[in-house]
Amino acid sequence: MNLVLITADEAVAGLPGDDARARHLRETVGLGVGGTFHVGIENGLRGIATIATLTPRLTFAVAWQKSPQARLPLTVLVGLPRPQTAKKVLHDLASLGAARIVFFESEKGDPGYLTSSLWKDGEWREHVLKGTEQACSTLVPEVTRVGSLAEAIALVGAPAWKLALDPYEATGAPELSSPASAAVLAIGPERGFGDGERRVLRAAGFAFAHLGDRILRVEAAALVGGALMLAQLRAWEKHRAVG
Repeated sequence: MNLVLITADEAVAGLPGDDARARHLRETVGLGVGGTFHVGIENGLRGIATIATLTPRLTFAVAWQKSPQARLPLTVLVGLPRPQTAKKVLHDLASLGAARIVFFESEKGDPGYLTSSLWKDGEWREHVLKGTEQACSTLVPEVTRVGSLAEAIALVGAPAWKLALDPYEATGAPELSSPASAAVLAIGPERGFGDGERRVLRAAGFAFAHLGDRILRVEAAALVGGALMLAQLRAWEKHRAVG
């Protein structure tokens, strides 16, 4: 955890002594009164917090940055994978800085994945928040789940560089052929895209690309593919340390 996400109310009142974040700061990080840590409000500003008291509440004063981080122009469409894989995708894409993650029920996917506690109990959000904190960011991706790839594509609004990773259909690696300001990456589930989904992708203007002569896991393909697209868009900003 490189940053602790808090609410605006917690920025004033602090954290309950038995809160998991407070315990982590006291017991795992070993901070005491006067210790500092990175803090941020979800989708808001980051800052450096200085601990004032440890009990009964962990309270702190925050020196806030003057401007927020920039959200990266990346949307990733992912064929609904098994829950353990989905957890990694959520964490890693949140860390990368994807603005939006859309999971779709795929032709070759297993409908039983939807019954997992990950989706039924809202557990998915925990993994998105952990990925965001790991990146020392406050920008939490928007996460959506839809019934088909066509529905996922319909959610993509503005013109963008659209790319689908499919080693069986691709003729080359990810390459931006014309100027663009945003990217949309489509990835199938563990068994890949179905033929009908390939037709939908072509009709929507997606190009097909590969990531070399290897079959990557879904979470690896999402992370590598997304990073390559952001690099070619020149969307990276220089690292700006908190404070």
